[in-house]
Amino acid sequence: MPDMLAIISKAVFEKEAAGRAPGDVLPIDRYRSASKHLEPLHNGGRLFLVTVRPPAEALWLVAVLEGLRFDGAEWRAQPNQVPITDITALIPQLRFESGKGIHAAKGALGMSLQTPRALAAGDVTLLLGAAGGAAEERLINLTAHDPQGPLPCLCRRCLPASSEHAEAGGMAFTRNRVETKRRVLHYWLPDDLLPDAQQVAKSVLDALHARLLARN
Repeated sequence: MPDMLAIISKAVFEKEAAGRAPGDVLPIDRYRSASKHLEPLHNGGRLFLVTVRPPAEALWLVAVLEGLRFDGAEWRAQPNQVPITDITALIPQLRFESGKGIHAAKGALGMSLQTPRALAAGDVTLLLGAAGGAAEERLINLTAHDPQGPLPCLCRRCLPASSEHAEAGGMAFTRNRVETKRRVLHYWLPDDLLPDAQQVAKSVLDALHARLLARN
């Protein structure tokens, strides 16, 4: 369940965020795209939205959309709470899940980001760190600390060092998560179950709801 990065065009940003600058929060709650490259978000994950600003091709993180759902024409989400952040200095450090990073000729940065890409775990840490960690800090991570388990621990303390994928017992796993009421639970999903990731996530979320209800 990768987090993904997509671009907001200069024209759209200037129409919907006129006068906004780094430090401001743009409370958008949707991304208008039916790109097939965003299909992994059906299995969960966040959408990091960026835009390229003139005159020097500054790269701004505009929003981080969570709780995504696709209505056939656009991705809807909870209103963004992450401040606009200048992440130009991070460009050489971003690698994406593909490991290819960003390589753009002068004047072509925006064009190089036209295709949505899956972010690596390290990219997410960099982006949220630059934005003050606002998107992650507002969530309470309920995942228990488990340093002795066969798979990397996904508790609040260990999560930043975890990769998106892991192997144990001859099986491959992909990191996944569910969210509800400002709480998040991370878990490892066997890759064999990726085709059923939505159903698994629903089952995990139902169990989490029951657990929270029992506490009240």
